[in-house]
Amino acid sequence: MNPPRRSKPGKVRPVVVLQSTDTLEIGSPGVVTVPLTTQLQPGNILRIRIKPSESLHIGKDSDALLDQIHTIDRSLFLKDLGPLQSTDFEMIETGVRFLLNF
Repeated sequence: MNPPRRSKPGKVRPVVVLQSTDTLEIGSPGVVTVPLTTQLQPGNILRIRIKPSESLHIGKDSDALLDQIHTIDRSLFLKDLGPLQSTDFEMIETGVRFLLNF
């Protein structure tokens, strides 16, 4: 996501993959993601708080930036940080539906 521009995240950072496993397995070159940031903003409806866990290897509490949905080339992924808790992913899905008025 380099270089940073205005509100666009601009450095290597963790992301949540939104794309279905089926589309990933057929080799789609782009992957739909939601970036995470450690710059926390409580009370922002377009941010979902994600906490590190035994299965999710992020360094500290982070916000999923729902208004920054982005497609990135799969070759840019460095490593798998693990799965989200199902409740966290459900909150992201709800937030994306809100964002898209779906």
